[in-house]
Amino acid sequence: MPSLIVTSGVLAGQIFSFADTAVVGRGQFSEVRLNHPTVSRRHALIRNTGQGYEVSDQDSANGTRHRGQRIAGPVQVNDGDELEFGEIKTTFRSAVSEHSSLPSVAAVEENATWARASVDVNRVAAGAAPTPGLRELLARMKLFCDLGALARREDPLREQLGQALDAILAAFPLVSRAAVYSRVATSELLTPIARRARASAGEFDQSGSFDQIQAFLGEALRAQDGLNITDTAGREALVTRLRSNATPAAVLGMPLRLGKEVLGVLYLDSTGNERAWRTADHELFAGIAGQLAWMMAAQQAQSPERAIEAHDLALARRIQQRFLPQSPPVLPGYRFADSYAAARVIGGDHYDFFNYRDGRTGFVIADVSGKSVSGALYMARLSVQVRAMARHLAGPVELLSGLNRKLYQELEPGMFVTMLAALIEPDTGMLEFACAGHPSPLLRAADGSVSELSEPGALPLGAMADTTFHAHVVALDPGSCALFYTDGLDEAHNDKKELFGKERIVKTLQESNGNAQDALDALLADVARFSQGEPQNDDLTLITLSRDRGR
Repeated sequence: MPSLIVTSGVLAGQIFSFADTAVVGRGQFSEVRLNHPTVSRRHALIRNTGQGYEVSDQDSANGTRHRGQRIAGPVQVNDGDELEFGEIKTTFRSAVSEHSSLPSVAAVEENATWARASVDVNRVAAGAAPTPGLRELLARMKLFCDLGALARREDPLREQLGQALDAILAAFPLVSRAAVYSRVATSELLTPIARRARASAGEFDQSGSFDQIQAFLGEALRAQDGLNITDTAGREALVTRLRSNATPAAVLGMPLRLGKEVLGVLYLDSTGNERAWRTADHELFAGIAGQLAWMMAAQQAQSPERAIEAHDLALARRIQQRFLPQSPPVLPGYRFADSYAAARVIGGDHYDFFNYRDGRTGFVIADVSGKSVSGALYMARLSVQVRAMARHLAGPVELLSGLNRKLYQELEPGMFVTMLAALIEPDTGMLEFACAGHPSPLLRAADGSVSELSEPGALPLGAMADTTFHAHVVALDPGSCALFYTDGLDEAHNDKKELFGKERIVKTLQESNGNAQDALDALLADVARFSQGEPQNDDLTLITLSRDRGR
């Protein structure tokens, strides 16, 4: 299996394994997701041609380089070649091997220490505990039987996984905490579906617990065989790598893989005993992870889009990504940040950046009624119309009026589009916008106070032929930050069916004192923690716009 090893910047050391074809970019559905502002949403494509691998740029803003040279067309890439995506340097490996994580000679010593933290299942490390006795073997066999019985039940997934963790704690009495985390579309964070902890271990979020658990889970997810830390050398390497202040005596992260798809990760730790499990148990945990992945996949198989062939959905997903902006615009003195996550494989939210007739920067954020295929089809049509019309118009009101007339004629009965259109005047800091049934934007002032910028706007696009839209103008002062969002944010829910709500949005904005990217990251992290792995009911799109202090 091929992989990319990041060798520069804050992502250095991360390893991304993928199948024969992978999109490299910042987008939600990129197989190699490099979350860096110089990387476009869909930056490059790596594919197996049958004669080897080739890389091609996908019209990225900052280009793709092969061995230091910017490429214009497809270029063959060989094992060990350096690839640069924006400012992110990587090393390409045509197959994952024990030594593929060594990106440079200078990093050999550090990575060799880190490699000792991973388990070699073909040998038992020196000093490891003796071969398990009959009682322990029977406990492990019972664990597999219990997991198999759970998989045949029709209980909700959260309950199934919770009972599976109970069985793991029973089989491994020295394990302190156990959890199953899922990959959620709303952010790069892994969020817990089920967690269990012994009374003596404390809760996962209590002060003094593993402070870099999310970073560890991310590392484990990218490792082909997971991470298993059970010795002093491994812990020291972990502390150095993750800059962790508190590390368990033993900690394990095992990816939940089903074929080529990674659904989440199994997490175990022991707060005080590095022999909570044995080196040879790594294969056992790999088997457990496979069963947990099967439980998750079996429930997901009931979703409507499973009726469509997986490769058709994957293709539709790639095509849809092309309609979204690759990178936010660059305005001196200002910063944009954006995020898009579909509730299903493809979605009906839309946003875009463009220029109006006079050259001023504009943007839209919209929500097409209908989910999955129907919403995505209208989204694609809408994206073309927005760009075609905006370059001939003066501002948001004219744009909404023109779109409304077209959509009123084209939309199926009962369908509509909510939209907010805006423009920014960089010299004065004036933000002008108009709403068509879309959630009102929120503004965090320089003093941290948050206010709603308008009352609910006019009817959605396509509802009536003669709808009147009104312009709102507000000053974006230095140090302030505006949030534009679709209702997937405030309507996100947890397992108790509680909504994330506008009050939590406001609170997060108040506590995030940084720029647009800081505010966006804080919102995505908070909604992910709140929902704790609950399925996303609606598409979620966010745009934040901040003005630098002193400008």
